[in-house]
Amino acid sequence: MLITKPHTDFQPVHTMLMKSLSAKVLMSAMKLKLFDYIEGKEVDGTVLAHEMGLVPERLEPVLDIFVAVDLLFKKQDIYSNSPTASEFLVSTAPHYQGDSMALTMGFADAIENSITELLSGEEVDRKKTDKNWAVERTMEGAAQEAIGGGLADTIEFTASLPNFDNFRTMCDIGGNHGMYTMGVLDRNENMQGTIFDLPHVAEQAQIRCDKAGFGARVTTTGLDFLKEHIPAEQFDLILTSHVLYAFQHDLDTTLTKIAEGLKPGGWFVSHHYSGYGQKGNELTKATLELLTRLSGYSSHFIEQEALVKILETLKFEDIRCQQISETGLGLMVAARKAY
Repeated sequence: MLITKPHTDFQPVHTMLMKSLSAKVLMSAMKLKLFDYIEGKEVDGTVLAHEMGLVPERLEPVLDIFVAVDLLFKKQDIYSNSPTASEFLVSTAPHYQGDSMALTMGFADAIENSITELLSGEEVDRKKTDKNWAVERTMEGAAQEAIGGGLADTIEFTASLPNFDNFRTMCDIGGNHGMYTMGVLDRNENMQGTIFDLPHVAEQAQIRCDKAGFGARVTTTGLDFLKEHIPAEQFDLILTSHVLYAFQHDLDTTLTKIAEGLKPGGWFVSHHYSGYGQKGNELTKATLELLTRLSGYSSHFIEQEALVKILETLKFEDIRCQQISETGLGLMVAARKAY
């Protein structure tokens, strides 16, 4: 028989391919500031196209893509921003994510055209990636991602630690944009902060902290934590956010070095991805893990049980763990160095 009917449905595969295009459509919309044009208004699609200098027949399916994913509302031919679009996709919004999205897509672009070769054993240029962390827009994208993600929860979690008001010194290892450091210092006016990062990154981080009004309270120091140590017993608090995964190959040694930097009774706080094997967000987690492994790291996820076990071995006490949210991937862990 020439024509036979398939036994299964190909539609999920086709949908996956279309999502790849949809992501690029969203980035084009951000470049055009489409959501800025719509913000605070209810606009006709044709009128919007003319206002933006676009072709109405081509803009219409773009708008309908965003309706399908609840970024726009549509009533007849009238469009308006959803609360999500207003909060994250309008360039003047406090939680704007445009640079963060560009950063994510940039990582994906660097990988997606070489997936076959990378799966076969080729390597990405990690030196180029490290260099890019000091680029202003890259740093701003990372800051936006923190603001739109676990930053506020991590600050609150840290500020709730016992005797937080008595802390006087903290450091942020791999602090990059400085938002975590400044956020913690904002909750304790008597604290001084140090950001440790690669030298070229630390220099740009100091500029950001100075502009934000924290220059007198934040010192940035160039340091390669893979090879170097931070000062011993100097800090009441050591914070890491989405950094520990880079040390998965020897997490025991890394946490030992962190313990050395804490004063007796000082606190270590980590914010990172966890729960890779747990139910929920499977496609997102698997895609993030693929991006991480193809980039040359062993995993972006550090499971709670493994981290707690190492902390207990190092005699940390009062270990506490908290999810960023019920649906999020982030885990916060705090542990106190023994006196």
